[in-house]
Amino acid sequence: MANTASGSATVGVQAEAIHGDVNLYYAPPDATPAETFELGLRYLSGGMPEKARECVGDAVARGYVTSRSCFYLVLAMVSGRTVQQMTDADLTALRSLRGRLSRQPRDAWTDAAGAVMRLIDSLESHEQDPRILIKELEELAPAQRIEITRHLEIFLHGPLQDWIWQRAFDQARRDQRADNRTERVWKFFHPRPARARVRVPRPAKVDLVVYLRCAAASIVLALLTAFVAWAAWQQDWPITLSTLAVVVGAAVVSARTIAEWRFRTVRRGAKDRALLPRQRRPVGAVDGFTRRIERSIDRYFGRYVPGNADRADWLAFTSGIRAALRDELAELYRESRISARRVDWLIRFTASEVKSGWQEGHLWEYRTRLRIPAHLKVLCVLAIAVVGGGLGRIVAEAVESRPFSAIGATVVGLLAGWAAIRDGLGIFVEHRRFAADVAEAEDLLEARVAAYERWCQRLADKPSDLEMARWLDCDRKVLMDDAMRHYKLAPRNLVAHAFIEAPAPGRKQARVRNGPWRFSRYRLLIFLLTEDGVRQMTVESDFEKARFHGMDRLNYRFDAVAAVQVAEADDGHKTFELTLVNGHPIEAVVTAVSIEPHEDERSVSRVTLDAAGLSNTLHVLEGIAAEGKQWIHHERLREEGRLGKLASAVHEMLE
Repeated sequence: MANTASGSATVGVQAEAIHGDVNLYYAPPDATPAETFELGLRYLSGGMPEKARECVGDAVARGYVTSRSCFYLVLAMVSGRTVQQMTDADLTALRSLRGRLSRQPRDAWTDAAGAVMRLIDSLESHEQDPRILIKELEELAPAQRIEITRHLEIFLHGPLQDWIWQRAFDQARRDQRADNRTERVWKFFHPRPARARVRVPRPAKVDLVVYLRCAAASIVLALLTAFVAWAAWQQDWPITLSTLAVVVGAAVVSARTIAEWRFRTVRRGAKDRALLPRQRRPVGAVDGFTRRIERSIDRYFGRYVPGNADRADWLAFTSGIRAALRDELAELYRESRISARRVDWLIRFTASEVKSGWQEGHLWEYRTRLRIPAHLKVLCVLAIAVVGGGLGRIVAEAVESRPFSAIGATVVGLLAGWAAIRDGLGIFVEHRRFAADVAEAEDLLEARVAAYERWCQRLADKPSDLEMARWLDCDRKVLMDDAMRHYKLAPRNLVAHAFIEAPAPGRKQARVRNGPWRFSRYRLLIFLLTEDGVRQMTVESDFEKARFHGMDRLNYRFDAVAAVQVAEADDGHKTFELTLVNGHPIEAVVTAVSIEPHEDERSVSRVTLDAAGLSNTLHVLEGIAAEGKQWIHHERLREEGRLGKLASAVHEMLE
């Protein structure tokens, strides 16, 4: 990963995601040659030719020889490289393909492989008419022709390079926004959402002492009531019997209405308190995961503001809701070892629901549902009055029969009744609270699961890493075309070119397992080397929208390059530095970022640098820094020497 910066400039990162469930760049240790070849093919399509050469070459060496594998082995060898970068091992591999390819039946792949070989051979043989080769390329099947034009842009030069580049540029402009890019790229940077969860309701919890106290008080009340009723029975049993029947019925009604009244009052109060603004806990009181959750909650609630509400008032009103949501999500997901961003969908859903509730009045729906109906109040008061009147009549009869014992039993019974009612109501409300919490949790889980499934469905067409690589390659080629048009250069006018694809400040970043980092914002640097010097063009690319912004151009002579280096810090950060004689720095900061536990940090860094195009850039710019303008002459001499060996290997294949 590279980012251009100057001086002490810093690079900000908005979000990061690792798609560890995607095995695009993974093969098991015991992979077959065919599986290794397919892995190499994915590396090549993903813009990582170095890894592609390893995998495809290994597959062919282990016996996976087909016309298709031979074609892609040749492409992998030349992709992203110049002639000088071809090694002796590459030449040996090319020679070994002669017999293997000759045994394959002729098809589109053998024709394409032969066309590539003849293109390479033409680099040394200047007598060959390029129009014949161009005609041969045009007659290839589109799939093979597109692959050739994509991977040979650096390798070729001369009239063939003009044709290859023009086809590549035209194809890039056609494909730059293909497959609904602008509507899908953002999904690549969104992590796989965490599954919907809700808090398990707190079980009904009543101390055993309360149960025992309530039972004891109820027994005492029952015994004393029976004693008073027996005393009244002795005085006037017909009146006592009728009154007692009325009191029992009224007592049942009053108990039910009092309990319902109490539950509704307590429940409504608890929900009211949940909506009350809360003070934030001190920063030190929350961990990193909770702090990230809190920032996401604040961001989404700040975004989902009702149209009829002031933003400051809205945030003040929802502080209690946000604090409760923060605590809930921290409790539910902290121990799952997941990124806080994976619950963003749930935060967004909750913020949207709260906003909708505000606008439609649903936030206070519970107050209507838990309101004490007038008929309940009337019934409760009447039942209590009947119980009180009936008991008074029975006590009066009992006092006439047994004055002192009836009065004492009544006083103690009232105390026992108060204790039994108090504890009984507490037990009833707690169990009703648990039942209500369970019902609400089930409804909430159902709503969250539905929202989770909707979000997963929306992310279902998330682009693959190969699509991201293809779009990025299109952006680079379109910028290359624009730069050459601006400077009025044809491909044959270039001595060499190089590029760096660097992340821009404020980007989102994501990658698949073992794959390179992809970014939502890039700085694309193009270096065009001509006989007269270096033309450098830098733009910022909004990768999600396929747009370029802020074009900067810089021209300098070869002898203006003072130094080129890649510095590695102790913490693994790498910095590409190009320094001009006037002191102007051009930096590409390579930042070590997180990896999955099972991944190798060096491997991830390697494929990221490979995809960023840093290898060829260093080859070109280090040569300029060391040799100045003489680099052109020396480079051509080196190219001629390497071309001789390369042509010899290709001749053997073509014979």
